[in-house]
Amino acid sequence: MENLVSQGFELAIFGMGTVFVFLTLLILATHCMSLLVQKFEHEPPKQAVQAVTQIDHHHLLTIISAAIAEHKNKHS
Repeated sequence: MENLVSQGFELAIFGMGTVFVFLTLLILATHCMSLLVQKFEHEPPKQAVQAVTQIDHHHLLTIISAAIAEHKNKHS
């Protein structure tokens, strides 16, 4: 019986070690890919950034209100 418990612990340690190594490699690969993307990423044109920041909030509120009203009419 002692041999069986010993083998169980051995298998558990091996399994946890395998998972730990895999997750460590996954984190390192994700970090490296993130650095690579940041290195080659192009900045968006300034016109696009200005267009996004100058949203007409009244128009946006009208669109959202219409969508909510349509959703309520569909599901009631």
